[in-house]
Amino acid sequence: MKIALLTETWHPFTNGVVTHIEVLSEGLTTLGHQVLVMTTDPDVRQNVTDEKGVFRCPGRPLKKVYGYALASPFNMDRYRSLKAFHPDVIHIHQEFGMGTFGFIASRLLRVPLFYTLHTAYDDYLHYLASPPLIPLVRSLSRGYVKFLASSAFRVTGPSEKSAAYINARGVKTPFIYIPNSINRNKFNPVAVTSHQRLQLRQKLGIDQEATLAIFVGRLGKEKSVDVLLQYWHEKVDAKKNLHLLILGEGPETDALKRLVNRYGTQHQIHFGGKVLHDQMPLYYGVSDLFVTASTTEMMSIAMLEAQSMGLPVLQRYDPMNAGQISEGVNGFIFHDAIDFGRHLLTYHRLSSLEKETWRQRCRQYVANQDATDLANRLLDVYCQAQMNQEKSRAV
Repeated sequence: MKIALLTETWHPFTNGVVTHIEVLSEGLTTLGHQVLVMTTDPDVRQNVTDEKGVFRCPGRPLKKVYGYALASPFNMDRYRSLKAFHPDVIHIHQEFGMGTFGFIASRLLRVPLFYTLHTAYDDYLHYLASPPLIPLVRSLSRGYVKFLASSAFRVTGPSEKSAAYINARGVKTPFIYIPNSINRNKFNPVAVTSHQRLQLRQKLGIDQEATLAIFVGRLGKEKSVDVLLQYWHEKVDAKKNLHLLILGEGPETDALKRLVNRYGTQHQIHFGGKVLHDQMPLYYGVSDLFVTASTTEMMSIAMLEAQSMGLPVLQRYDPMNAGQISEGVNGFIFHDAIDFGRHLLTYHRLSSLEKETWRQRCRQYVANQDATDLANRLLDVYCQAQMNQEKSRAV
């Protein structure tokens, strides 16, 4: 099959959407299918195809949303390139200009349209509008999601939260649960040597015997890193050999650093800044567990990558994502500061053998979430759409 994957953001920027599409593309290619990624790039002035075959079109940068650019809804050269590819399906992964383009192109080319909801935009509207305009922008955003979802052959998403968001819009298009996947070969603890771990911990100023928790993500309000810092301050003993590494950048970076200074936890909290995705296995490799207080995720890819590296997850309770963590198997759920401190201390006190058992369980928990697993799940519904299209044309 020939599959066109459309997105508003791509490398050198890295986020969950980019990683999902990259893993999907890798899986489809491994299984012998052809993939065309079409994206927006704020640094190009005309449509270009890069050395990896990714079609990049000009876009206007969205200054408040790092790594995103807004493409025009339609461009004839872009359309000709897509038409020349002869796609069997068009799969849009973001809404904006490329989403609209995908819808138009699917109608002109008469090929099935797929739509994956990666983001519940209600939690991100503060990046797009001032407070007085948020109700209007929320209404427009929900209406546009409904339009795209209603225009698709199938809507997919990685969690119950994505299904609930689509259903709340009154969409009649069938929804298919497709969990996020990762490159498990890349995120494999055996690839990180003990010497590399020693060097990085020394660089970070973290004792080799310390228990190190890690958070990875955009440092924005929606990620609730301030909650992590507050709970840490309230319930983690300042004298314990416990540390938290925060990786990522965002509009809240300076405010979070000020919060750490105010709490006086600088000796335990470390800001690592932006780290290239290729280097992430090493950072997970020196860590002991993954922590997050965010309740805006559909299904965190960083969390899956961490588990693939053998890290259990300490996750804030989110009723729509509760099933992603099985308590005592691949992590812990915390409701408040007391839970947070208790679980962290429990893991800190485990023996080396007990921690190794945890690492093996976490690896096993994501064993069926590799690139080819994701590709096969989507190929099933791609083939359904293709057969449905052929029947329609025969009538």
